[in-house]
Amino acid sequence: MVSARRFCGSRMILCAVAVALGVKLAVDALPDAAVAFGFMRPAARLATIYLGAVFDIPTMTISARGVTITVVRACSATDFFSMAFTLLGFAMPIRRLALRIPAAVASAWLVAVLANAVRLVLLVYADGFFPASQIPAVHMAIGIAVFLPVFALLWYTFVVKASCKRSFRQDLQDLRKDCQHGNDFAKR
Repeated sequence: MVSARRFCGSRMILCAVAVALGVKLAVDALPDAAVAFGFMRPAARLATIYLGAVFDIPTMTISARGVTITVVRACSATDFFSMAFTLLGFAMPIRRLALRIPAAVASAWLVAVLANAVRLVLLVYADGFFPASQIPAVHMAIGIAVFLPVFALLWYTFVVKASCKRSFRQDLQDLRKDCQHGNDFAKR
């Protein structure tokens, strides 16, 4: 039985990796205008609202606190969207696939845009503290510092917490069966 679980778990992991790569390839194939409209602009708008800044749509720049940041396709959070969609697509507690996929797309998009907006705000604040030569490394570090905890929270919420609830329910059902079996045995 343990080997069957491991086999099933391995297949699920391989399937999840394949889906994540497929979604990433599909998103990467989108034209720049679609990525800008769907991912970059919403995150930049949220960041500028928070910062009280100016967002120039044609140049995709945020100007705040004496800093100008250009939002490019690499900063669009599409890779994070691919991973979040895969996680949510497999782990959402919606039984019908026809409902789960759109819910996973919408949820992953919302989480990706919000997390990216936080990252953009932190980049504006960090720009004044670090020399220009260190900004690429700071950019990467801030991305990891934002996206990794968000992904961990999604994992905890939809995988760990949900599986704990399922196993708790299963334990309760097993206990009821044992109690029922004990009552039936006592009646004989």
